[in-house]
Amino acid sequence: MSAATGFDADLGTALRLHRAGCWAQAVSVYDRLLGDPPVQAAQAYSNRGAALRRLGRADEAAASCIEALVRCPDMAEAYANLGAILQEADHPLAALDACRRAVALAPSLYTPYLAMAHARQDCGDPAGALALLRRAAALAPAMPSVRYNLAEALLQHGLFEEGWQAYEARWQARELALTRPACAKPEWTGQDIAGKTLLVVEEQGFGDTLQFARLILLVKARGARRIVLHCRAPLVRLLAGMEGVDTVTAALPDPGAYDLWVPLLSLMQRLAVTPDRIPAAVPYLTPPPDAVRHWSEALPETEDLRVGLVWAGDPRLGHAAASRTDARRSLALAQLATLLTVPGVSWVSLQKGPAAAQLDRPAVFDPMPGVTDFADTAAIVRQLDLVIGVDTAVVHLAGALGVPAWVLSRFSGCWRWLLDRDDSPWYPTLRLFRQQRPDDWTPVLAQVREELLRAVQLPRHHRGPA
Repeated sequence: MSAATGFDADLGTALRLHRAGCWAQAVSVYDRLLGDPPVQAAQAYSNRGAALRRLGRADEAAASCIEALVRCPDMAEAYANLGAILQEADHPLAALDACRRAVALAPSLYTPYLAMAHARQDCGDPAGALALLRRAAALAPAMPSVRYNLAEALLQHGLFEEGWQAYEARWQARELALTRPACAKPEWTGQDIAGKTLLVVEEQGFGDTLQFARLILLVKARGARRIVLHCRAPLVRLLAGMEGVDTVTAALPDPGAYDLWVPLLSLMQRLAVTPDRIPAAVPYLTPPPDAVRHWSEALPETEDLRVGLVWAGDPRLGHAAASRTDARRSLALAQLATLLTVPGVSWVSLQKGPAAAQLDRPAVFDPMPGVTDFADTAAIVRQLDLVIGVDTAVVHLAGALGVPAWVLSRFSGCWRWLLDRDDSPWYPTLRLFRQQRPDDWTPVLAQVREELLRAVQLPRHHRGPA
């Protein structure tokens, strides 16, 4: 066997592992190829950099791509990989420069357009990002990661019809690592559902489920006999009381229990919901009576403005992309000190997860150690006058309950909050406070403090169930 043949075989093995998302195993195979002749080694170094990027090892990934370019200065793929690494490491201008070099060397390569789009988004240019993603889609129309990223950009611009259609590629987009539900019955794609039982299957985060569960009532209106909702256990008790839902289960039911199934977030596309037709009547969720009874006297009595606070999301340390997003949206509790000194406010923590350990301030009441699920959280939130939080499931819960919520939204925020507005078509009681510069929360918190000082002078909303 020739050296070239051996290299090709090992490279093929590494690429199969890489494409399957087995990035650590792929890196170990690439490592064996680094001593090959310069051009072959350059390819191994470039691909190794791409795999290390997926593992969240940015410095090693960048160094590997630079080694590739030392051996082969005209390798467009290495420049494209380097651009993606630099963008994710919060160096958007350097990322744009690397990607432009890639495009100059290989105009038909779609990957640099993806990284450039993210870099333009990071620079506050969503229109430029969308144009670059359209270019990537023209070059690689069937590539799931291109379709998924284009979908988010389209949705951010309010282009729902095209965006939700492209969003169907999410199951194949490796960066999301989603597992398509293994349902035995046919999928509902909009066909006549009269007299049928439909299984609606939760996907992605708790916030997504709370946001899109409202669509179930629209499906029921099409004549479905029964709606069975599958979701994770922390949501079962809350969603069991939702109008339009007949059964809620944490386990996929037997195929005999339903006729058709549909992923929850596909309902937007199947129902052809447009931005001006989002069902936004609130509350569409209410805490169950047992949770209300349990928590009705748990909060301290006060005449002050009662405000819930959540300052961090789930760090998702095993998922590099999700962890980066969480780092951008989350704060440390110490950063909110300027809010905690506002007179006339009684603070209630709604924080769960590792960030709850930061809570060492007696001015913030913490009921969360006794919370077992979202029904408990809902019973607490319903007693509040206001919720202030970063972009997590808790602000979706407040919006679904009809409780005023102020969202601290990161620069280049989530697509669901659209562009250039401080309100939301999803939740009438929600208000957005957007970062104007990356990682700069100071002006946002100053604005929130001013609004909070005004709010303590206003009449309170009705606390507790109507």
